[in-house]
Amino acid sequence: MAIFDKILIANRGEIALRIIRSAKLLGIRTVAIYTESEKESGYVRLADESVSLGSDDLNSTFLNIGKIISIAVSTGSKAIHPGYGFLSEHPEFAKSCEEHHLIFIGPNSDVLRLMGNKPEAKLLAVSLGIPVIVSHKIDLTSPLISSQIEFPILIKASYGGGGKGMELVHNPKDLFQQLEKSSRIALNYFGNGEVFVEQYIQNARHVEVQIIGDNFNNIIYLYERECSIQRNHQKIIEEAPAIFLTPELRQNLLDAALRIGKAVNYSGAGTVEFLIDESGNFFFMEMNPRIQVEHAVTEQVTGIDIVVEQLKIASGFPLSISQEEVIVRGHAIELRVYSENPALNFVPSSFPLLSVNLPEHPDVRIEAGYNEEHRVNNHFDPLLLKLIGRGKDRLDAIKLLQVCIKDLNIIGPETNTKYLEAILGHSDYQKNQITVEFCRNNHNKLIYSYINKSDSSPLNYLISFALYLGYFGDDQIETTDPWKHLGYWRLSSQTIKLSVDTEIFNVQTDLRNKSNPVYVLNGETTDFTIHHVTAKSIEICIRNISKKISYILDNRNNISASLENIQYKIAIPWLLRGYPETTADSDYSSAFETGDIYSPLYGTILNINIKENQIIKKGDLLLVIEAMKSENRILSPRDAKVKKIAVTVGAQVTDQMPLIFLED
Repeated sequence: MAIFDKILIANRGEIALRIIRSAKLLGIRTVAIYTESEKESGYVRLADESVSLGSDDLNSTFLNIGKIISIAVSTGSKAIHPGYGFLSEHPEFAKSCEEHHLIFIGPNSDVLRLMGNKPEAKLLAVSLGIPVIVSHKIDLTSPLISSQIEFPILIKASYGGGGKGMELVHNPKDLFQQLEKSSRIALNYFGNGEVFVEQYIQNARHVEVQIIGDNFNNIIYLYERECSIQRNHQKIIEEAPAIFLTPELRQNLLDAALRIGKAVNYSGAGTVEFLIDESGNFFFMEMNPRIQVEHAVTEQVTGIDIVVEQLKIASGFPLSISQEEVIVRGHAIELRVYSENPALNFVPSSFPLLSVNLPEHPDVRIEAGYNEEHRVNNHFDPLLLKLIGRGKDRLDAIKLLQVCIKDLNIIGPETNTKYLEAILGHSDYQKNQITVEFCRNNHNKLIYSYINKSDSSPLNYLISFALYLGYFGDDQIETTDPWKHLGYWRLSSQTIKLSVDTEIFNVQTDLRNKSNPVYVLNGETTDFTIHHVTAKSIEICIRNISKKISYILDNRNNISASLENIQYKIAIPWLLRGYPETTADSDYSSAFETGDIYSPLYGTILNINIKENQIIKKGDLLLVIEAMKSENRILSPRDAKVKKIAVTVGAQVTDQMPLIFLED
């Protein structure tokens, strides 16, 4: 018996990179498939071979079974690893692999057909005596008798996971509209629009059990993960183990997961998911017959490489570990860093990644699919990276991640890093007093930093940074005394205008004393010093407190800066390097004062909810943009009149493309 020599990875991004690394440990060659916009991405570069899928249309690329099978056969691949999402739970994909004598790295097509269909999986659990949540299969072609359903309910996709197509409905009048939306998203993302509804359990906790089985009737559990921190039904923080469980409840969950796995002769890595109510009762929700996004936290506390086990099992080897050898040590927490804008209702942010500072620590693991040298837009998934921290206990892991995430300072797409920081620092999270409703219940507190960016403390550092960069230039030379080589501008005392995001500031400067530069804003005097300068960052000290600002300066002298994990756009119309002084534009502020609506992402206009000349109020729904297989609502930032609508339904839009023009 030998491990196969080549596999095709039917996925992209960080999970593709993750699979490639484990394959290399076993000496397995890898074939990557990619869309043309990602041909220079990290996973394509790391693979031994790569083949283009063509355009960015999902149905013709990562959901095209025939094309993927053909590439696998033509490259001599012996097996296909589906990763997660896309075709990972698609029984017809696994069946096609079997028909073409390719090994599907996962359970066989019959198991996928049963467990990939969530309503059918629930029936299996019932037959095994495992409690389940009441659910109803839905046929959208026939009227639904909503009186049979007790609200609130959750709508779910029958095939696939990741929160895609999941909607919480509180009353019958919204049911059919939300069913249509969920079915549309499920069809778009998983290739199957079947949905079902289940009773919503309030204040529940979400716990899942990792299992692994081989083809010799051996199956074990790698204990559990808690995934209760979710936003819009999407997991954003996961941890292992779930320390709130009593020994009895933990064992009941582990035993139930094994019973389900044994009932279907499960082979490969899988996850059995449960909800636990306030009284400590547990309910089977579903089984994900694939690798999970959050598998890394289990690996960190058990020391077991789950992907390596997948590859060995698929090659025909038995499990290399016994149940007794699985020991949990310490505590691990995973943070999912998404390219999304919390200030705009978390719409995906498709701006290319320009810069990121990654922490280096022996107890920190980073799984990322980006490539700073490859500045393209991700059309598929807003997940930018996963930050996994391990500590001797839960509080130790939290403290480690609080330090590490604070200095990521990502420049380019907007991200949820500050949102994650707020969760880690919340007293209820630290006390482990959480449920799946934690993010909803604490929404305003968690997004405070995004909607209050002009707080006076960071503003002082940003203005000091702008003055330094505008007056003394950007030679990108490391030095302990930047004033020595950066020169000294001839007009060192004057009133200038600059902007931070959309806010205009008139600043009185006094830079005659280079060791003590000073400015006055709104009657308050601030002096600052520069401690350290690199090509991408500046350290500024005000009142004996130093803060690091990361930045990127484009060829139009626009500045993108990140301070304490919040991004800012800084514009200095008097920044004159390489330009005649007459280029300073007196009408500079007009672009910030119109209130026009620009697209925050790349996507397709799905709906337009307004008409020209209509009076709108702040918070009104203007239009819906479909991007990364999700629907993103664009709301009005103020009361206004719609002057002109610049797009139509079905139009393709790009980041910062004008959508709607407003007037008072």
